[in-house]
Amino acid sequence: MNQRFLSKICLVTGGSRGLGLAAAQAFAREGARVVIVARDKEQLAAAATQINGDVIPIQGDLATVDGIKGVVTELSTQVDHLDVAYLNAGRAAIKSLDDMDEPTWDRVFDTNVKGPFFLVQALKPLLAPGSAIVLCGSAAGSKPRAGLAAYGTSKAALEYLTRILAAELVEDGIRVNIVVPGGMNTDIARHTDGLDPEKSHAFRERVRLGTPMLREGEPNELAQAVLFLASSESSYITGAGLAVDGGSTGFTHSPS
Repeated sequence: MNQRFLSKICLVTGGSRGLGLAAAQAFAREGARVVIVARDKEQLAAAATQINGDVIPIQGDLATVDGIKGVVTELSTQVDHLDVAYLNAGRAAIKSLDDMDEPTWDRVFDTNVKGPFFLVQALKPLLAPGSAIVLCGSAAGSKPRAGLAAYGTSKAALEYLTRILAAELVEDGIRVNIVVPGGMNTDIARHTDGLDPEKSHAFRERVRLGTPMLREGEPNELAQAVLFLASSESSYITGAGLAVDGGSTGFTHSPS
């Protein structure tokens, strides 16, 4: 098995479930000491037991500057540097123009755009030359769909922010890239504003049928892309987006 992250310290936000947990487990399998951050204390504790390796759980809300300061203060008592920061934490919402409200809009943008920017700012002193930041975007950022005004726009902004951060940090020897997942096999309904369990299956089926490969991605498939961008294998890549979406943003599939 590859040990690309042996003795490396890797941070994963939103690391207590779904895509974040899969990435944290993948880092641990390759020898990393993994720090996971999440809001929910019980989920965080459960995730820590599922990661086979050296794991540090930190509870915190990364959608506010005060919450970010608290997390980074705690992080600094646990480690003296970071080799990788995978900023996976995000918030989804599916609400139409008529149904959208200001609190939902603000929650999505605070979590998906403001939070990553100020977290990178706070983490910068811990990131040495040669370290890597990977953000988590979404195919929704480049594939408009009704109901995704807040979520899709926030993820489009995050892709642009990735390139800005890459430009800001290139002279420090820090690479910044973004993975862009399409429909993934996760429990989306429980964590998406405006999407109840009854509508979840229909939504996921529409996404699946709109994907040329006609299936959802598995969390570990995204994790492998994250690890590639975080590793020395991508040492000449910065400011880039890596689509992991079954072709959904690359081309339109017309069955023969």
